[in-house]
Amino acid sequence: MKRRDFLAAFSLGALAVAALGKASGLMNKAMANAAVMVKVGTLGYKEAATEAQVKAGKQCSSCKHFAAGKDGIGACNLPAMKTAMKAASAPSVKAVGYCNMWAKKA
Repeated sequence: MKRRDFLAAFSLGALAVAALGKASGLMNKAMANAAVMVKVGTLGYKEAATEAQVKAGKQCSSCKHFAAGKDGIGACNLPAMKTAMKAASAPSVKAVGYCNMWAKKA
């Protein structure tokens, strides 16, 4: 194999590897930006508050860290929840849910 052939083959191989790396990086970014639902049990999160919590008005929809969204699902802006879920953005929770970090709206 001549030097020129080797360089041409190496350059094409390097381009293919770079293209695959770029594509996988874009895919990872897309997956990181996808909505992440909070897992049941994370910081005591429950998908539905108990009857006593509902009577006391302690649901995600009445928490100061909750940002309402569509279809009864919103974002939890609590930094501890974001860290616990290892999410790039605020994880999603159900409006009727409850967690141990509930805080009254100001």
